[in-house]
Amino acid sequence: MFDPDHLKDINFEKYNRIAIAFSGGLDSSVLLQGLASIPEYKKKLFAIHVNHGISPNSDSWLKHCEQMCASIGVNFVPLKIYLENNLKVSENLLREFRYETILSWLKKGDVLCTAHHQDDHIETVLFRILRGTGIKGLSGIEKFSQIGGIDLIRPLINYSKKDLLEHANKSGIDWVEDESNEDLSFSRNFIRKNILPNLNNEHWPSYFNSLSYLSRKAKEANEILDEIADLDLKSCTPESFDKLSILKIKELSRARGLNVLFKWLSLNTHLGISNKLTDQVYKSVLLASDSSNPKVSFGRKGHKGSFQVRRFNNFLHHLPLTETESLNDKKDWKWNPDIPLVLPTGTLSMKVSSGTGLSSSLSQKGIIIRGRAGGERCKPQGRSKSQKLKKLFQEYGVPPWERNRIPLIYIGDDLAAVSDLWVCEDFLAEKDEEGIILNWTDNLRN
Repeated sequence: MFDPDHLKDINFEKYNRIAIAFSGGLDSSVLLQGLASIPEYKKKLFAIHVNHGISPNSDSWLKHCEQMCASIGVNFVPLKIYLENNLKVSENLLREFRYETILSWLKKGDVLCTAHHQDDHIETVLFRILRGTGIKGLSGIEKFSQIGGIDLIRPLINYSKKDLLEHANKSGIDWVEDESNEDLSFSRNFIRKNILPNLNNEHWPSYFNSLSYLSRKAKEANEILDEIADLDLKSCTPESFDKLSILKIKELSRARGLNVLFKWLSLNTHLGISNKLTDQVYKSVLLASDSSNPKVSFGRKGHKGSFQVRRFNNFLHHLPLTETESLNDKKDWKWNPDIPLVLPTGTLSMKVSSGTGLSSSLSQKGIIIRGRAGGERCKPQGRSKSQKLKKLFQEYGVPPWERNRIPLIYIGDDLAAVSDLWVCEDFLAEKDEEGIILNWTDNLRN
């Protein structure tokens, strides 16, 4: 039986705000009222209702949630998702949008609570088995985790749906029913309605306990794998956590290499990483030839947590998946260096110097910014002759995916500087002359 007093066992005092993903359904209504019954929690409790706008009943659910929160004195936060008309809606996509929307409201020091319960946990384990999963997936739904740097707690995970229903009826809690829960085209609904009831018979009367036991053992195994992955990460990320050493991974067994790769990918994004994606990165990027320029992308361009994995100089690089891959070489940007210039691939700024950098007197003729077209040449200071940018990029270890993102600084028709990498010799500031030190910040490094 569910007892709200058991919620006091969770250390909510350390958080600034307690947010609940509140749909108005049975589970989230029990959780909301349970937390609201504890005075020290209630004062910092916020019910976050995300309106997908898909159901014809969406507005009435919103009104119900608002009225319930008002009746018990809890802060109500309505959020709206705007879906494109031609977008194919799926369970995963809606869940992704829902969490993205809630995370946009949350701040550091907050905690997010969801009303997942024991039945959800078992459904998830079975769903992942049928879909194909690894050890981590068999662990099911964790009580404590993180999403987007925010603590995520599921206080009801040890209670069954029956426990929550009994408590709601006993306490007179009102809730709404989402008709989409009857839609068998959704995989989880099909499992809940058609598979689990047929397991609970004379053949497998203990299926619930068996899947729970499997989940517990998987969690133990995953803790061991995590400990090994943490040790391997220390040796495989000697320079930066954004880069993973290919040579170090190849010293490990394939299984151990996949394990540390999975951990690295997971830690670099709040999006769920699958074994299929890890295998793809291992085969297509890590094992690719040194001369190739492979790329594996995950997520949607411009969306938080989306990323790409590439290789260069015996390292795997984890990079955000940006909307713009390169600067348009057919477009010019006039630049007043006193004001930072925001370009599609990053931001160009400067500071004044003396006797170094780009000549301030020459730059007064007007500065034009262009993207790379190919064939450009520059003679950096100390060189005997000019060289093609391609050769300079290779020599200085500039990754291939950054080269067409870099702004080229022109004075008149002449190339004067290449972002903050080089000033071409003819445009260097003279001794004691005021110069401009350029600074380039690529969006990939944000």
